[in-house]
Amino acid sequence: MLRMTYIIYIVTICYLIGDSVVNSGPTQKLPKHYKKCKRNDPDLNNCLKAAIKGILPELVKGIPSLGVWPLDPLSIQNLQIKQGSGPVSIDLTFININMTGIRSLTLKTVDANWDKYSLDSTGDLSEPIILEGDYNIDGKVLILPISGTGKCKLTLDDVQAAMGLRGKELVKDKKVHMDVEKFDFRFNTTKLHLYFGNLFNGDKALGDNMNTFLNQNWDEILKELKPAIEEALGEAFREISNRVFHKVPFNQIVLD
Repeated sequence: MLRMTYIIYIVTICYLIGDSVVNSGPTQKLPKHYKKCKRNDPDLNNCLKAAIKGILPELVKGIPSLGVWPLDPLSIQNLQIKQGSGPVSIDLTFININMTGIRSLTLKTVDANWDKYSLDSTGDLSEPIILEGDYNIDGKVLILPISGTGKCKLTLDDVQAAMGLRGKELVKDKKVHMDVEKFDFRFNTTKLHLYFGNLFNGDKALGDNMNTFLNQNWDEILKELKPAIEEALGEAFREISNRVFHKVPFNQIVLD
């Protein structure tokens, strides 16, 4: 596996627009129909799996009362990858990216340890993850130089995801909440399809050849893009989680 260094700047994720301070605002309640689980339930993990399945469609549409904007499409305004050495040496910036496909997530496993404020889960997506927006690239991919500015589209097939949430106790207004400190998001895919428009100042022949080359070597390209995409999505999901946990007391989410 390629070992690499990269610098990622998530300048603005659209979920950060709105409530500038996540833990501001009054305490809220979860929707009445949200399935609640008892902390010491021997079948806790299956209960949580059902609860998350039930609320996921609302997260997809957004829950304004909790400051949660629509999850699908998910907007990422700026994502920059700098790779200075190795087979893939690029300065790549994605701008105003919309990501779709999260709505098709089906959870496979859930493993919670609420005493440690941790939650791990895995899931499959029945629809491709698609990222579309603008890009700017300059550098070298394997043996070929690459440069361009324009529209791009990345499609990930048969995505399998693993998520790990780590938090701590947060006391607000004498009520115990959860603060999510880290949200690890990892994924695998059976295929990455790439398209970059207007490569090489619009030279169609060179651009078509480069897109063909990129798709023939998608697995090597993904090794470079994957850590930045995972980091961006993990930060977005951490923010989304805290919009819920900071506003809803923990004993309303998990019953004692």
